[in-house]
Amino acid sequence: MENIKIDLEKLNNKIDPAADLPKLEDGSIDLEKLSIGKNEKGNYIFSDVIIDKYYKFLPDGSTNENNNKWVYHGGILNKATREVQVMGGKALQAKIEQRRTIQETIKIMLAQKATEEEKEMYNLPDGATKQDAMTAAMLSRAIEQKDVQAFNSLRDTAGEKPTDKIDASIAGLTPEDQELINRVASRIKD
Repeated sequence: MENIKIDLEKLNNKIDPAADLPKLEDGSIDLEKLSIGKNEKGNYIFSDVIIDKYYKFLPDGSTNENNNKWVYHGGILNKATREVQVMGGKALQAKIEQRRTIQETIKIMLAQKATEEEKEMYNLPDGATKQDAMTAAMLSRAIEQKDVQAFNSLRDTAGEKPTDKIDASIAGLTPEDQELINRVASRIKD
């Protein structure tokens, strides 16, 4: 099994040199002998004393005997902190799932039933929706107020929007370029 080592120089003399810690031949601490064992994930288990005193130098994922403290990025993550983090993550996920897009909101609102007043005003059938009422209002506005923008919106929605034509008579085009433009234009029409 591979030994995980802590270099004594990295400890900056924070370990008492007289401490009776198991060391390897090169002078580094032998984590294999220092640990109590490994958990099911393969992380080292240390006593509370070792975790509390040397957590900055232990590998991430190391835990204590009670599995309520973990070494994480050079710090100790205790059970309470971890539970708060998990709860925060779940709350954030729920908030994200709750958030609707504007498009979803508009679809919901347009699907609502039209009011009796809207049905009477625009002579709509039973079961008409807000979308039906809005379309009728736009039609009414286009006719009664001669609103060109309302007319254009209705026409475009009905699928009769005129296509914009591009004049491809640019100086310097070769006959091959013109042929390519014509082929693309004919494909767009179909």
